[in-house]
Amino acid sequence: MEFCTPDRWETRRYISECECDFTLRLTMGGLLRLVQEASTRHCTLLGIGPEHYQKTHTAFLLAKLCAQVYEDIPAGSEVLLVTRPSSPVRAVYHRYTTLALGDRPAAAIDARWVLVDTDTKRILRKAPEALGLPFANDTVPELPILIPKATGEEILVGEEAARYSRCDQNRHMNNTHYADLICDYLPPDRFLAGPIREFSISYHREVPMGHTLGIYSREEEPGRYFFLGKEEGQICFEAGVRF
Repeated sequence: MEFCTPDRWETRRYISECECDFTLRLTMGGLLRLVQEASTRHCTLLGIGPEHYQKTHTAFLLAKLCAQVYEDIPAGSEVLLVTRPSSPVRAVYHRYTTLALGDRPAAAIDARWVLVDTDTKRILRKAPEALGLPFANDTVPELPILIPKATGEEILVGEEAARYSRCDQNRHMNNTHYADLICDYLPPDRFLAGPIREFSISYHREVPMGHTLGIYSREEEPGRYFFLGKEEGQICFEAGVRF
């Protein structure tokens, strides 16, 4: 079942075990991949496909995101997925996506996208007419994308490369894989008690295929973490996690 208008797309999905962790609960990366699929599918149904981006030399890049999880989303469950985009606010396109289990809200994701010129790498404040963006919502719900700054020195916890399996068609690390990477540096015992309740991330610089990130982390208080990714001294992302 699908329902599609320029303002809204909704469908039902079953949660695959492949996107769940050892507790058979949907991972944060799995949640973000559902959201990315919804965004892409909605645009495709509205007639905006890869050929439109190639023709106009444009691409959408995720600038920042906040995901809130209200209850466990187990393997095999059926969720109602609803995504709503907004018209751009200055140069930012908001998209608000929700997952529901029956009549219960299970998660909400507020994603902020920017449209860029792939030749100049500049953010476009007006979309090319040939792209044909039909988004008409003036506003959609928003979540506070607040990433707490570390109050002390961050600790280098590891290095991660933008390997083949982590990269997308733009040849840089796909935004959903940052969540997987971050979760790999969290204590596994935290996930026994329950899922991440809030995940916020701000993307500063793309990480091209083959490049390596230094991962820095600090536990600010029990169950609340700050993460930072750097390449050659340049900040690539900042993230906050709350259990």
